[in-house]
Amino acid sequence: MADVYPNETYPSDASIAMLDGTTDETTGLAYIPKGVGPASTPSYEIQYNRRQQRENRRLAIAAEGLVVDEGLLKVGVYPFNYMLGGERKRFEGATNQLVPDDATRYIYVDASNTLQVSAAYPDDVSTFVPLAKVITSSGVMSIDAEIGYARVVVMPPVPRIEASVGAESGDTIQVTLQLVDPSGYSIARRWLGEIWLGDSAYGDLAATAPTGGVSVVTGQKLGSDLVSNKHMKVISSSTGTITIDITDTGTPTFYVMAVGGGADLVASDAVTFAT
Repeated sequence: MADVYPNETYPSDASIAMLDGTTDETTGLAYIPKGVGPASTPSYEIQYNRRQQRENRRLAIAAEGLVVDEGLLKVGVYPFNYMLGGERKRFEGATNQLVPDDATRYIYVDASNTLQVSAAYPDDVSTFVPLAKVITSSGVMSIDAEIGYARVVVMPPVPRIEASVGAESGDTIQVTLQLVDPSGYSIARRWLGEIWLGDSAYGDLAATAPTGGVSVVTGQKLGSDLVSNKHMKVISSSTGTITIDITDTGTPTFYVMAVGGGADLVASDAVTFAT
């Protein structure tokens, strides 16, 4: 599907005329007033060049990382600053980078700050800075800038753990811990959860472990319990789910606390056993 561009209208001629001699606050660029000429003080040339100099400095920011056609199937790249893997870096620019004819190539800077001209981007988007897609045909080059993917970064949503307490069945209550996004949709990936039982929500370990113990139904317990039937680490299933069964022949009330997967600590509703 082709891109759709808006059809922006200009303000009225009268409102534009009122800009004469003013300065645009958002950019610091001046509007040269009507009547300025070679004999003016400052002259038109000086006023025009002042504006161009300031405008060019603003545009230099947009040119950072820009890939340009240098002719003869070669490209150049303007210098730019960037962050990758939590580290601040600077790519000092490049010139005379050959691109094969009748081909599509992707220009990017890799994790070692080296410019690459490749048939594809790496699979892991966190390991490179995309710059441009270059298409050549019969000696003619077209360049689609793609550095916008690096400039506009939408942070991934912070997950949370949704704790669901089931009904008691034969002295057993099942508690499900599901990794979800902020909208409540399940996140299908494995995560390591640290889980413990307490006598109160967000409290310390329960004073007494359930008489029938705690078993992992969905997921894989990591090693032995940290505290028998009270505190353990569990690797979720590939669907992001951990399910445990708590069994007790008495009438205690527990709360299940869990943390992991990049989510904040969560406490379940009361896990209350009937008489």
